[in-house]
Amino acid sequence: MDLPITRQGHSRYLSLRWKSLIALSLALVLVNASLALIANVQLANQFELQQGTVREQQARQLRALVEAGDQEMSKLASLVPLLGANEPPARDLQDQIAQSLDAHGALLDLEWDIRSVHWVLPDGTTSLSWPSDRPMLPDSLLGRLAQDPERTIDALICDSECRQYLATPLLWQGSFAGSLVLGRSLADALLNFHTLTGAEVAISWSDDGDVQPSPLEPQSPAYLQFPAITYPEETLPILRSAAAALAKTNAQGTPISLQHDAGWFEIFRIPSLVPGIDALIVNDISAQREAIRSATIGSVLLGIIGLILSEGLLLAIMKGPLYRLRDLASVLPLLAENRYADLRNRLPSRGKMWTPNDEIDLMTGTVRSLTDRMEDLQRDREQAEARLVWLANHDPLTQLFNRRRFNDEFKGILERAMRFQHQGALLFLDLDQFKDVNDLSGHQIGDTLLQRVADQLRLVSQPSDLIARLGGDEFALVLPEGSEDDARAAAETIQHAIHSILLQEKGRRHHASASIGIVMFPDQGTTIGQLMANADLAMYQAKEKGRGRWYMFCEEDQGKEELDARVQWREEIAQALELGRFELHFQPIIEVATGQLHHMEVLLRMCNAQGETIYPNRFIPVAERTGQIRAIDRWVIDNALATMQQHDNLRLSINLSASAMDDPLLLPDLRRLLLRYQIAPERIAFEVTETAAINSLANATRLMRGMQKLGCRFALDDFGSGYASYAYLRQLPVDDVKIDGAFIRDLARNSEDRIFVKAITDMVHGMGKCVIAEFVESTEILMILKGMGVDYAQGYLIGAPTPLTRAENLRNR
Repeated sequence: MDLPITRQGHSRYLSLRWKSLIALSLALVLVNASLALIANVQLANQFELQQGTVREQQARQLRALVEAGDQEMSKLASLVPLLGANEPPARDLQDQIAQSLDAHGALLDLEWDIRSVHWVLPDGTTSLSWPSDRPMLPDSLLGRLAQDPERTIDALICDSECRQYLATPLLWQGSFAGSLVLGRSLADALLNFHTLTGAEVAISWSDDGDVQPSPLEPQSPAYLQFPAITYPEETLPILRSAAAALAKTNAQGTPISLQHDAGWFEIFRIPSLVPGIDALIVNDISAQREAIRSATIGSVLLGIIGLILSEGLLLAIMKGPLYRLRDLASVLPLLAENRYADLRNRLPSRGKMWTPNDEIDLMTGTVRSLTDRMEDLQRDREQAEARLVWLANHDPLTQLFNRRRFNDEFKGILERAMRFQHQGALLFLDLDQFKDVNDLSGHQIGDTLLQRVADQLRLVSQPSDLIARLGGDEFALVLPEGSEDDARAAAETIQHAIHSILLQEKGRRHHASASIGIVMFPDQGTTIGQLMANADLAMYQAKEKGRGRWYMFCEEDQGKEELDARVQWREEIAQALELGRFELHFQPIIEVATGQLHHMEVLLRMCNAQGETIYPNRFIPVAERTGQIRAIDRWVIDNALATMQQHDNLRLSINLSASAMDDPLLLPDLRRLLLRYQIAPERIAFEVTETAAINSLANATRLMRGMQKLGCRFALDDFGSGYASYAYLRQLPVDDVKIDGAFIRDLARNSEDRIFVKAITDMVHGMGKCVIAEFVESTEILMILKGMGVDYAQGYLIGAPTPLTRAENLRNR
């Protein structure tokens, strides 16, 4: 079945294709808009540069046309008197000029655009004007002639129209006769300018000009009074539209662009064409603006076309990959269902064979590899789960049921026995002297023995029987239905089968045997705990008779109270370890010669639920029998080192149990704790009793040497209380010997004890070891020990075992 693609988080969904399309579109729009803007700015700048060149050229051309008019009139001024050379001789220069104008005046107007000719006498009087209807010369020009009559003067004067004047002084018969003033209209120059440039031009005057407002425009402001203008019907509306802008740029040459009707025009001022006269040039820039607009639109259209093509190409390119991604996403939920084969079959295929691999192919390959790996992990997990389920119910060494499964099965058997009122039997087996097998031949041989015992139990039991290994060398066999005779017969069969087991290793032969305790249910117990306790008691009763025996539980057995006490203490010890009811006490040990504190001995105490202090002699024997002693050893070492970490100058002596001699993990654990707490090994000494060391001589020697390699010291405690001898002392690599307190307590009154202590002290010193005396309870005993040369002493005279805070007070006294 197809699994839908779930979209978690946001409810809105947008395909990656459309996200990419939107992102690309925004990017291309931004790029195209930027390019179009840049192109438009560049075109506008280029147009402005071109127009600047055009404006400069037009200004030069207009000034050149005005100057050309002055130059033509300057040339004509000397020719006008000569035009009447064929006439009768004239009385004076004025008559000659008059004859010339009568004969050829029309030619001046037609050929050279001379509209007026005036003769001004040296006194400033105008004595001749041609044509006769021409107005008089402007007062401003006459004033200048009156000031300097013999100087050539040119002027551009505007009133109703703009005219160019040139006053040229002439000589007659060797003397100054007057000034010939030629006048022409500026309109012809403006028309020539229009013909040459295509631009319109209007003449205006500045504020300091000697001009009067145009009578044609009496209501116009000064900047809109144009005495001369080309094509006023078209030009005047444009100038009026620019009236506000022209007012601001009256004295500047800044160009003005404006739109009028359907066209665009540029107006710029040529200031001081002549003093007091400005010119306004109007250029039609509609074509250039249209070209810029067309180029910009073309750029935008080209960008839009490119955008559309890019989007289409992107959609075409991403269609296949995105479909593959969608297909890949749709099959990934199959991983959660462990449908690995279906997922592999439905993985999207790669692209065309001729195309190189891409990220989707890499992802697909990764998903395929992940699927294979998860399938392997799932298979391993299922196997591990099956193995864990099996291990949860079985003992991995013997393949028998473990204690947990045994309790579950036995509970059902017991309930059925009570319900249907039939009898069954529980046989509790404990191998005899199994510890010797491990100590002498190693744990591998011990494991082999346990496996052989399990095999024999399978052989002699029935399919309906329940067999289990409860831990260590303890086994249990339950006969769901059986009488006491059946139980005895089963015990005999088991004894015979186990006794047949023989193991040989390195010349050693191990015959197996077991002690069996039998209890009947439900007569002798209705709970598993009660039945197991009774069977345990019966098993110990069997051991009391010797190896390879069985014993049927009896309610009147005197050992039951002892067993109950042992079970109770086992629970107390377990709770003390779990709830932290153990605590350390510290007893000071001084250097006899100086009386200074040398180190302290760590002593263990237990607090019960009522807060009472319990001494080790009550719970240590039980802990040794139940196997809890190793956990106690670890607790003592761990907490002692933690205390030393908090007190830098503290030196401690730590007691070890007898089982520590056979603990192969003690040295590695000690090495780890030293590294953890960063304790110098020289600050630590370990003690073990003489009896424990002799009972496991080889292991004790190995442990002592291992601890000395770490840098720790080792002391032999209670020396002289057992069967130690000089030979044993030589074999044990101890650093200190602690004399048993029984020889110290009566030292002041018993001469034999003094002889024994002196002999031990001299012997130990002779071996290069130190002597420690315990149970020093009087000053007299301490002085005797000092006279004997004993190195260290401890006892109630020096200080009783107390918590560390009180021991520190004793230390500081």
